[in-house]
Amino acid sequence: MTPQGPTERRPASPPPVVLPKRPTGAPGAKQVVDAFKAAGLKVPHPKDRSIDCGPDGLGLGCSELIATDAVTVYVFPDETSAGDIAQTWGGQSYQRGAVVLNYLEAKTPAAERPRYEKVLANLR
Repeated sequence: MTPQGPTERRPASPPPVVLPKRPTGAPGAKQVVDAFKAAGLKVPHPKDRSIDCGPDGLGLGCSELIATDAVTVYVFPDETSAGDIAQTWGGQSYQRGAVVLNYLEAKTPAAERPRYEKVLANLR
């Protein structure tokens, strides 16, 4: 069987994913992780996984995403999006404005979670 027509050429690298901006005044994911660290909370092995926010990743529509072994920090472009995702994750998350803490893949005991949530709640 012989191919018909020209062969489609794909670009050598995909175009960069453009993520929505986080809202003005909302802390960045790195800022949240740094605040946890400053408060003496464990945030081992932080990894910037913001690329997973985009259409080729999990497609959650977040602006920023940093995963640690203790908690995953998501920053969304607005509070409504953050609330929708937090509701989907049920009791395994905490929302403060446009920021959502997710414990689904984390090893954080439930008794420790309020400490992370308090640091986030006090973050300006």
